[in-house]
Amino acid sequence: MFDQFKPINPKAERLRKRLLFGIPLALALCGYLYYEFKNFAEERAVSRFLSTVMQQDLQQAYQLWQPSRYYTFENFQQDWGPEGEEGAIREFDITNSHARGSGVLVDIRLNGQKEMSLWVEKSNKSLSFPP
Repeated sequence: MFDQFKPINPKAERLRKRLLFGIPLALALCGYLYYEFKNFAEERAVSRFLSTVMQQDLQQAYQLWQPSRYYTFENFQQDWGPEGEEGAIREFDITNSHARGSGVLVDIRLNGQKEMSLWVEKSNKSLSFPP
């Protein structure tokens, strides 16, 4: 009666089980890594900018900002200088980022308390305040 059935090959069965579990696991891992690192370049641009501001190299930070002609260095100093609106930056933490159209909104925490966001344009990594 059971003569028409072939015996189960244990190696083939093991391979089939590994593929059944391995492929979904690999896809989930790829999705997670994509989610975590999709805005890595923009987050790095913000990190480089804030590190430069922390070192008080405002000329270099102004260049990293890539300002428009209407945002002068004096305006920049009022926002990011030690006596500026944000005050002296001693530490920062990038908490999150969200892709929105042509740019990325990067959420940061300054000096362990003040939360704010910066806009990073995807094409040239220029920074600005969110629209």
